[in-house]
Amino acid sequence: MKVIILAGGKNTRLAQKSARNVPKALVKIAGKPIIQHQIDHLESHGLSDIRLALGFRARQVINYLNGRYEYVVEKEPLGTGGAVKFASSDLKEPFMVLNGDVISDFDFASFVDQSEKNKNYLAIAHHKQNTDFGLIEIDESGKIIKFLEKPSEPTDGYVNVGFYILQPDIFSNIAEKTFSIEYDVFPKLAADGNLHNFEHVGFWTDLGTEERLISAQKIIKLK
Repeated sequence: MKVIILAGGKNTRLAQKSARNVPKALVKIAGKPIIQHQIDHLESHGLSDIRLALGFRARQVINYLNGRYEYVVEKEPLGTGGAVKFASSDLKEPFMVLNGDVISDFDFASFVDQSEKNKNYLAIAHHKQNTDFGLIEIDESGKIIKFLEKPSEPTDGYVNVGFYILQPDIFSNIAEKTFSIEYDVFPKLAADGNLHNFEHVGFWTDLGTEERLISAQKIIKLK
């Protein structure tokens, strides 16, 4: 299965001086760039057909990859939805998408193995006392039925891990170039009954803030 990694992000919320002059994908965690953590983990699960969706300071990532993987480069910021649409425009089979700022011990092989033809999947995890992420409602059949805003008070519930398996026709009715997959695509799929969940019960962290970056450094060094 083709894997698209969204690796075009800036470091607007990271205060470390070492992170300011590189794209987020090259910020180091325990001595290794975030993108390399993801690639190594994917390949350990037999997924090596990888394409990177690049944007901010793309040349630095291209130089780092040194011809090892495919990539596409946005000429202008397209949002998460636009980036996936652009990077997957030539694909005819289901593909996986990873947010490029997530470190985890996710079981990618099982994610692929359990996926069924013509279904879209979003990986979720149960988050205790959550105030950082929007919540997700699921029904008894495993379909995602609703996306909720971040709770104002600490609340237990399911959240989006940032890993997806999508069908190649997912953007067929979207004419826009720039849009959000989280806000403009997933809620519509859920409303149509065409978005299913895969629950992750292990470690994962979004590296979108300085606090999470520091926490991830400590956790990975202990592994």
